[in-house]
Amino acid sequence: MSRILIAGASGALGQKIVGEALARGHQVVAFGRDSARLAANLPDRVEARIGDALVPATLVGVLDGCEAVISCLGASVSPSLRAGRPGYLAIDLPANRTLADAAKLAGVARFVYVSVAGHDQQGAAELAYYRAHEQVVEHLDAIGLEHAIVRPTGFFSALAQYVTMARTGAVPMIGDGTARSNPIADADLARVCVEALDGPARDRSVGGPDVLSRREMIELAFAAVGRPAKIRSVSPGVFRFAGRMMGLFIPRMGELLPFVIHVSTRDVIAPIAGELRLVDAFQRVAKS
Repeated sequence: MSRILIAGASGALGQKIVGEALARGHQVVAFGRDSARLAANLPDRVEARIGDALVPATLVGVLDGCEAVISCLGASVSPSLRAGRPGYLAIDLPANRTLADAAKLAGVARFVYVSVAGHDQQGAAELAYYRAHEQVVEHLDAIGLEHAIVRPTGFFSALAQYVTMARTGAVPMIGDGTARSNPIADADLARVCVEALDGPARDRSVGGPDVLSRREMIELAFAAVGRPAKIRSVSPGVFRFAGRMMGLFIPRMGELLPFVIHVSTRDVIAPIAGELRLVDAFQRVAKS
């Protein structure tokens, strides 16, 4: 049993990681900026510590007594304009770099970081979303903090927006929809993250049991809400132009859309590390 600090604990994935860590007998410290949000989303037996990883001074004492960190800290990947303006290079990179420095100073034994699969594909290094995550990995190497990197192909909670869109109208699809991936359930990803606390440190890409095209994912969303599929194929160039224009005013969208284009037009498939299926997850979302 260890005391684990979980950064990003109030998010969809973070809550699953908290639950998995507790189920395995670990003591959990939830780290975040918003005490009310932490209290609303987490069990009473979880200790909350408040701070802002973008403000190093607020991390003083946050890691006291913690033997490990699991970080899924980062800006939202929601395409909603209300999700926030700063991009991933302005949020994910400095926040996790600062948290890693504090962990090193506190004598933390291992830092588990949730990154993203497909980082080694051609063109990925040019994208801000990938760069933000890879520079965190590089920083962990540079400061000599033992770490494990978990790279999901994508996780179910981020794809739930397909169900939301399918309820109300057509769902846009970038390109011809033939690019394939095997996204992983948040609960399965949480298990991988907690398991990464032990054993040899490694860099691991992970996915779910079903390899699906983007078109098939969207069709599953329509089936979940009981509506015929209404899919609008949009040229990658249109999304690319939209990303450039929106990026002038909302940096996050300027960084998110090129990443979405990349993963929507290339296969991103990783070794199977999960058992739960996207079709079941979409049906649960549709009923909620």
